[in-house]
Amino acid sequence: MKEKVFNSIVFVFFIVILLTVSLKCFLISFHIIEREHLINLIVENLNLIYSDVIYKTMLALVGLVFFLLALGLILVKQRMVQRQLHVKVITDFGEIKVSLFSLEQVILNILKEVGGVKRIKPEIQIQKGGDIKTVLELVVAKDSNIPDVATTIQRKLKEELPKISGAVLREVKINVNKIDFE
Repeated sequence: MKEKVFNSIVFVFFIVILLTVSLKCFLISFHIIEREHLINLIVENLNLIYSDVIYKTMLALVGLVFFLLALGLILVKQRMVQRQLHVKVITDFGEIKVSLFSLEQVILNILKEVGGVKRIKPEIQIQKGGDIKTVLELVVAKDSNIPDVATTIQRKLKEELPKISGAVLREVKINVNKIDFE
């Protein structure tokens, strides 16, 4: 299961639990659920849990699932904190950190003069070795030769981005999302 799908499922699961608990708190606070009914419900469920091994096992499994989900959320949060938001460039004099936002601005500046392109949205991904990969979402003009425009963009970025930022550009992917016929 992909991480994003798992995170979405866990998020929805916890939202449902929070909504359920908040609704019950609301109902209790306005005496919509009577005190005696609530006490009887709790006592009956506790007696049921303590009297049967199956219910004890189910409660233990529910507790284990919540515990594992909490640990999973902690790990996801830790990965998000560790996710790099900058590229490290090592020079003879030390280390330079260039933010991904800055690199996106440099890319837009490099490509602003490319003909046939109406709009560019860059996304930068940091690879394992510290090199970068960029995915460009393009809107091109109706009279553009898409392969020529794409080749020009890739060549220009491969040549100029390392000169300006020092970051090694490993791959340039281009997705043409729209052809502007206006």
